[in-house]
Amino acid sequence: MRKLLFFLTLAAVFATAQAAVAELGMDIMQTIKDLNKSLSSNIALRDTKATLADAKELDELFSKVEAHFTERGDAANAVDLSRKSRTLAQSIIKSVGGSDFDSATNAATDLSRTCRTCHTFYKKE
Repeated sequence: MRKLLFFLTLAAVFATAQAAVAELGMDIMQTIKDLNKSLSSNIALRDTKATLADAKELDELFSKVEAHFTERGDAANAVDLSRKSRTLAQSIIKSVGGSDFDSATNAATDLSRTCRTCHTFYKKE
């Protein structure tokens, strides 16, 4: 009886943790979508401070997305695309830091494409 109770408790904890990870992913994705729009606008406006803030936050969020899909275990493409997105966000930070908004624009365009590529495989309708 103790073993059964132990396993039921363990299963409940595991299920709760898995649900939290899945929910976290949905919240992060909406935030990324909003930030990506803001980033593009701020680059077009050549607003260094706002662009850097958006790109840094995107880098942090894509790190969480990468961890989410790594934990999921069946989404190697999503892990790779998350890493690519982080690289692009970091490229934007570097470009804008050097006042190279043309390169930042190109990286932001690639970032949007990378998001769409991932959604092709993993976004639930």
